[in-house]
Amino acid sequence: MTGTELVERNLLARRILVICPALALAVLETLHPNPSGTKDAIQSADWFFWFHMIQLPLVALVAVSVFLLTSGLQNRMASISRWAAAVFAAFFSAYDAAAGIATGFAWRQAQDMSASDQAAVVEATKDLPGVSLIFLISIIGTGAWVVAVVAAAIAVRRNGAPRGPYILLIMSGIFLLGGHPFPAGTVAFTCFLAAAVWLERAAAPRTTAAA
Repeated sequence: MTGTELVERNLLARRILVICPALALAVLETLHPNPSGTKDAIQSADWFFWFHMIQLPLVALVAVSVFLLTSGLQNRMASISRWAAAVFAAFFSAYDAAAGIATGFAWRQAQDMSASDQAAVVEATKDLPGVSLIFLISIIGTGAWVVAVVAAAIAVRRNGAPRGPYILLIMSGIFLLGGHPFPAGTVAFTCFLAAAVWLERAAAPRTTAAA
């Protein structure tokens, strides 16, 4: 394998990791279950459970995407972004498991219960995200995403990136504050996806020249 072929293969792998996780999350969030009552919640239990199981590895992968956006940059904001991306992966995954997977599992277990018991289970899980520890984990996870993408925006902008990706990355952080389900989550990860594609296209001539 020649040096150019190796560079091209590494570039393809990088672009897959930078672009695909955000694309998958943007699509997935449009399918986030939103049950309107006890019966609806129990009927959507399996999908609610599997939705958050699918989301779990994607959260880790999109954190890698943020990390790769600033790879090679040595300024302070790039370092802050990478550390914040790691915190996001850890805490948002923990929140996803506690408030998403656990809720779906509880609803699945309630499928064979009486209607009154099902209502009690659903009512109890509605308050789950409000439990102090889980709420704190969600705040840390979401806040880490905001720090990661805003710091990445500043880092790449200082490195000569266009203004468009800078704005889109900041918007990605702002929209995720509205939660990960559609529409806020979809918009957040779509903004990140657009910024990532823009940055990769802008970097393509430099990468080709280096190869």
